[in-house]
Amino acid sequence: MAKHQVVSIDIGASAVKLSQLEQTPAGLQLVSAGIEQYTQDNPTGEIDDKTIQQTLQKLWKRILGRKKIPVVLSIPRLVVTSRRLTNLPDAVTDDQLPSLVAIQAETELPFSPEQAVFDYHDVRRDGETGVSVELIAARRDAVQKQIDYLQPLGLLPRAMLPSTLAICVLAGMELNGNSSDQRILVVDIGASRTDLCVMRGNLLQFSRSFPTGGDSLTRYYQSETGDDFGSAERNKIGNAELNGRSQSATPTYVWAKEFITELKRSIGAASRELNLTASELVREIWLCGGGARISGFSTYVAAQLQIPARIWNPLDALRSSIPNQSLEILDELQPNRQSNEGFGSGLAVSLGLGVNALTRQITLDLLPKEEKAKLTQAERKSQMLLGIAAGAVLLFGLALGGLTCRASHQSKIDDLDDEIRSIKGAESRAKNALVKNLAITDLLTPRNSPLDIFREFSLRFANRTKIAWTTLNISHLDDPDRAKIVFSVEASSHQEISKMLSDMAQSGLVKDIKSGQITSVERDKKQISQVQVTCSLSPQSARLFAQARHVQPGEGQIEKEDTDIWSESVEKQSEPAEDDNNEK
Repeated sequence: MAKHQVVSIDIGASAVKLSQLEQTPAGLQLVSAGIEQYTQDNPTGEIDDKTIQQTLQKLWKRILGRKKIPVVLSIPRLVVTSRRLTNLPDAVTDDQLPSLVAIQAETELPFSPEQAVFDYHDVRRDGETGVSVELIAARRDAVQKQIDYLQPLGLLPRAMLPSTLAICVLAGMELNGNSSDQRILVVDIGASRTDLCVMRGNLLQFSRSFPTGGDSLTRYYQSETGDDFGSAERNKIGNAELNGRSQSATPTYVWAKEFITELKRSIGAASRELNLTASELVREIWLCGGGARISGFSTYVAAQLQIPARIWNPLDALRSSIPNQSLEILDELQPNRQSNEGFGSGLAVSLGLGVNALTRQITLDLLPKEEKAKLTQAERKSQMLLGIAAGAVLLFGLALGGLTCRASHQSKIDDLDDEIRSIKGAESRAKNALVKNLAITDLLTPRNSPLDIFREFSLRFANRTKIAWTTLNISHLDDPDRAKIVFSVEASSHQEISKMLSDMAQSGLVKDIKSGQITSVERDKKQISQVQVTCSLSPQSARLFAQARHVQPGEGQIEKEDTDIWSESVEKQSEPAEDDNNEK
């Protein structure tokens, strides 16, 4: 049985974080994880796309080697727009919701629908306020940028989730079962931004992102010393602390005050949206991410906001289902031999992504439809190749089992190996042959032709002394349902016309026979009856024409007598007429 594994990738501003999770009967297991920092060659600290791709390749090779495991991606909350769509009709069904949300999104999004990728989740049905959903959207170019980072690895993502929703899923695992009205504020401090979520139990009630992170502190150190970004980063790591004794003018305190200001704004926005006071909103603050590990930071936050705060290790959410040996694996994977708490602090988004991919707690997905189509096509191709490989292996096994007992057949085994290696070429040739066979089959399919009809009329009106056809018009012969034959005949009497119509009805070749008014004219002192007849070809006409066209030796007369009743009439008409008629 194939393992249910997923690799979740969080592409941050200072590093790429990767987690490999597996769904086991005992629960979720962390198979491997890693963090790879970008090389700080640029004095400004800006990281280009090529550096991100190379860093991701390096991390993948170090953790996974050449393995190809399904991948899910995060997208920064900072580039994501969130709207609560309310007052949707009570009667709307789950099947109707996507169309209704798409219509609403055109007026709610700050950019055009053509430029956006959007989805919705958290459907709520309230008898008083109707139906509401949470609309999540991002610009298409921002989404595509995240996807393009995987190109050098030849990978296609299976899903894309905003970073705050990934954190929500992971924190919800630790808060599962907490039905209290009190809320937890989870704050993930990254390099270029900070994501925060207000959680009530395992439910997300509010999320926000603001562009203040660890890089902001590095730039304060850079301004103070005049060093390049890399030197300032190292200076920050060695000196940043909030111990209560430092001067408030130090870079760390300046940054911390800025951070608290943004945090207060976020708490105020959440209070307004949830209609709560700030004191009612948050019971405790959980801090994670690289910036949270500054010495004394959690104590400083608690003192400034008058709310208890602590450092949260995202691994705690998985600890109950992580075997001890998984933690030992983490120790081996960490290049700097950090503690599990320090290492796990940066994995909140990647761990939450992986958990959601395996448990589907949040069904929202910002992966564009065209990317999903590529993934489906790639999976079908992979399945086809696996089927071909399995068939090849089976053929090889059968051949090998029959040939190993005789060394003289070694050459046949070699031939079979060559045949297996060229199986893709054989598949292509088989497809081409199938196309040709279908074309030939189409050509051989019996069809009605004007020559067939002309031939039948020539046979059936061979004796022109009694009855003869004078005009013949055939239309819509390419469409059997619309094909129509119109012809005129002259006969020596009304009885001959009636007999001709009767023979036609019994022939099986035509249907819907209609005759016009019979008129009489005098020609060479003889009365001649004239009439116009219309009819349609019967469904079996093509087969009967084909049989008449391809008569087998020795069978022709029998088939003609069996399938062509009208021909009997022709033979009778060609018999010698009565003496008085001959004289006439």
